[in-house]
Amino acid sequence: MHTWSKVRAVVLTAGVLLAPASPYAGVLDGEWIGGFEGSRDWIFMRVAVSSGADRSTGTIDMPANGEQGIPLERLVHDERRAAFEVPGFRGNLLFEGRLREDGRLVGTVRQGTGRGRFELMRLRAMPAAEFREYEGNYQFDTGGVVLVYQGPFGPAYVDYASGRFGHLYPVHEGVFVSGPTSFSGWPVEQTVRFARAHDGVVTGLEWQRGREPSAHATRRHLYRAEPVRYPGGEVSLGASLLVPASPGPHPAVVMIPGSGPVTRHALMPLADVYARNGIAVLVPDKRGAGASTGNWARATFDDLAGDALAGVAWLRSRPEITHDQIGLHGASLGGWVAPLAATRSSDVAFIIVEAAPGVSPAEHERYRVEAQMRADGFSPLQVAAAVRLMDLKFDVGRTGKGWHRLVAGIDEALRQGWASYVNPSSSLESLMWTWTHVLSYDPAPVLERLRVPVLALYGELDTIVPSAKHREPFERALRRSGNADVTIRTFPKANHHFFAAVTGGRAEFPRLREFVAGYFEAGVDWLLERVDESTAEVGTADTEFLLRPVAAARAAS
Repeated sequence: MHTWSKVRAVVLTAGVLLAPASPYAGVLDGEWIGGFEGSRDWIFMRVAVSSGADRSTGTIDMPANGEQGIPLERLVHDERRAAFEVPGFRGNLLFEGRLREDGRLVGTVRQGTGRGRFELMRLRAMPAAEFREYEGNYQFDTGGVVLVYQGPFGPAYVDYASGRFGHLYPVHEGVFVSGPTSFSGWPVEQTVRFARAHDGVVTGLEWQRGREPSAHATRRHLYRAEPVRYPGGEVSLGASLLVPASPGPHPAVVMIPGSGPVTRHALMPLADVYARNGIAVLVPDKRGAGASTGNWARATFDDLAGDALAGVAWLRSRPEITHDQIGLHGASLGGWVAPLAATRSSDVAFIIVEAAPGVSPAEHERYRVEAQMRADGFSPLQVAAAVRLMDLKFDVGRTGKGWHRLVAGIDEALRQGWASYVNPSSSLESLMWTWTHVLSYDPAPVLERLRVPVLALYGELDTIVPSAKHREPFERALRRSGNADVTIRTFPKANHHFFAAVTGGRAEFPRLREFVAGYFEAGVDWLLERVDESTAEVGTADTEFLLRPVAAARAAS
């Protein structure tokens, strides 16, 4: 089997050659997952097909290659057969298959002299409201807990005993599959079947891992999740409040979203651990994302710190919260925001930060570009060119001069295939605004004023916030503050998101599968040592196993 050439995402053909309309025009309609044989392993793909009045169209995603939304060419089919092509550097990939009685599309894929098998499985269309019936915690007989939740990219799970994280793909009513890596669904490695009581309420699940005997898990209501809304200055913030099942009042954490339009869904795995251990959690949508108003792309650090403090103020109005035990948890971008917020209010009792930058955003971006591109295998010349382009970008943002040179540099980066690493700006005005309000921010004076207890977690293989570049200045600034309660920990072999990694680069992320051991315990253990544990105790028979469940489950396994 020859190595398949990487599909080129920039090939976006405007015209797709299609069969004329037929009685079978909708036979392929819907979303499919599957894969084809590469030189070493299966290559996961997602295919979406829809039919109009006179033709069918389709697209394909190959997450492991960083490719998405590529139009299918020459898509033809009848009630039994289908064929389509995908553009590639070394010639198109030609897929030809037959629809089987079990609903799979199975056949061959060719590129040049290379030939292999492919399979596609149709996904079941499932409204978000239906999936909410399955969301929640499930406890296995071994004591381990799994979270099923609506992730930022669709249905997902976290198995806290093993650290495994993955997407769940619906194939039948109440039946989902997951693949060998976090974002894949093929080859099918795990099958999850949900069980319902006579009244239709979901009561548990059966988890099948490969050829192992299936494991039963019972649904457990381990905390109350309440949708809430509160004012944040000129914006209105939507959030979820997680209240532990044990008697209150409870210490609490306000989660601070990271970069981009982050919603509460991305923060749920960690929020779940806090709530199961007697700590209330406010999990907001970032301003301008989800149910929150505003514009995240034009939010300053002052704005975001204000949003965090708005969450603290709102929690102080709630009777189930211990008002003097409210802290902040921020990751990445939140590592700049949480310290700033904590220096502006005496109501913040502690902060926990992950991948906290210790330098300005501009300096951080230079480190990031170099580390990510090296990890992803770019040549030293390309890495040096990218760093020079970043320097030019910052100079243009600072002075407003040289925009045309910057555009020419970005065009060359596009031709060489690394432009996305330098985050090209959409306009000179946008770049200058970002320089003034974001890139020039200096965190050192803020860290030097920080007096509350601090836990900072870093990943050894983080290429977004490289710990070798950020930990030392972060720690140095805190030493100047005279803060006597600072804990800093680096997790070996962990990337930016604390997944167990090999390079920490961007390219390997779709192939990862689990969080590093100890990540989920770190924040809970540290925090329970600093709050009044009587307010975070377990208080009912239904929740007796909850306190520090991750370490216990891993020890049992």
